Amino acid sequence: MNNFIKNFRGLAIIGIAAASFLFTSCDKLLVFEPGEVILAEDAINTTDDLQRLLVSTYDVLGNLYDGRVQIINELRGDNLAEPDNNNDYKAVYNRETTFFTGINGGVYTDFYYAIYRSNVVLESFNLVENISTEDKLRISAEARFVRAICHLGAVKIFAQPYGFTPDNSHSGIPLRLAPSQEPLPRATVGEVYAAIIDDLLFAAQNLPSSNGPYATSDAANGYLAHIYFLMQDWSTTVNYCDAIISSGRYTLDTDLNRFVYGIMNSETIFGINSYMDGISIPNSTFIDFRCESFRDNYRSDNNPTPQLTFSSDFVNWWNGLGEGSGDQRGDWFTVGERNFCNRFNGLDVFNIPLVHLTGIMLIRAEALAELNTDLSSAIDDINTIRNRAGASLLNESANASLVRDAARIDYRKETLCEGTWVEQLQRRGTMGEDITIRGGAWDCPGMALQFSNTENTVAGFELNPEGGCL
Repeated sequence: MNNFIKNFRGLAIIGIAAASFLFTSCDKLLVFEPGEVILAEDAINTTDDLQRLLVSTYDVLGNLYDGRVQIINELRGDNLAEPDNNNDYKAVYNRETTFFTGINGGVYTDFYYAIYRSNVVLESFNLVENISTEDKLRISAEARFVRAICHLGAVKIFAQPYGFTPDNSHSGIPLRLAPSQEPLPRATVGEVYAAIIDDLLFAAQNLPSSNGPYATSDAANGYLAHIYFLMQDWSTTVNYCDAIISSGRYTLDTDLNRFVYGIMNSETIFGINSYMDGISIPNSTFIDFRCESFRDNYRSDNNPTPQLTFSSDFVNWWNGLGEGSGDQRGDWFTVGERNFCNRFNGLDVFNIPLVHLTGIMLIRAEALAELNTDLSSAIDDINTIRNRAGASLLNESANASLVRDAARIDYRKETLCEGTWVEQLQRRGTMGEDITIRGGAWDCPGMALQFSNTENTVAGFELNPEGGCL
């Protein structure tokens, strides 16, 4: 598919003096060569300069979603066993992060790197002469898209979920909509979600349906579908899912593995690409290992002691479904003294899907079940996915409750290691279900990671409570 990201680690900015754009302690400063600090107005003069700065936001996105963000979220859920010996992973797993925990500080900082760069892009159009209206709209839409999904990634990790309070007035994250590094308090979760939706609506309206390796209107709509699902707005969720599914631009892959080498597979709506052919330099191929965290922490074929394995509780859940050996998704793990993940075995370099057709079909199915309408379409979505996996099909006369439960079961199976299951558990908790995650309540204090030490030094900044959940 066309909708993939190449994250260049410097390759995308060939032709400009900068090796990368980074922010410093002053507003609108760009770091070029080590020790060389240049004002944005001295570096951005043409549309190409602005485009290269925009590409650098995708570069940070690739660093975040090479598995780092996904692993944090899987560790907060109930699929994995306690990590072997990585203290940062153990802190996340045990819901005991502090502002000294390196992994949450690094991810938090990178979210705001990308947000800052996006804001500089949005504030720099006056520096470029003769930029076309078409380029200005597209670049604005892409910058706002990246800003939105970084705010979204951060608020899901560093705050309690949408619906934790009836009016979502609970503390979220700093909401940065301008290229300033002045200390900011935490906006409410409601305010953060409203800003994210505003950015994504703008992106959906102004991005093209095809955009080479970058964000598209479908990508923005895919994120909107997932966001409205978390907000329990079932009708709006269905509308966005319908638009993507009916577009005909995506088809389910046939081999059950969305993590593949080469071009993105047929069902990826938006993702991170580790392979690019002839994008920066014609007739050339770049391989960029934007899959390292997945590969190095899960693979069991070349590492007898990977950090991340599945828990016995997860295996018992799977076995309790009574699927037997027919479900090919059971090949994604090996049961033993340690329950190894096989999903990335044999893959040295591969692409990372973030929004995909399987996920869109399953949230549509559950949303339709919540609405108790058009259950035939929901059942068809679930059975299409199950048929691909060789699993038992859902009865065509299933009622809304059975359809909802089936969609949840298949969502958990299909998204193993992708880092999105925990947010579904939290959503169900906000709906009043009795949800516990490894013995702790879905809303216990440690579920929201502690902020970076950079925020700890800000007078009056509200840190998350610490101390675990048990």
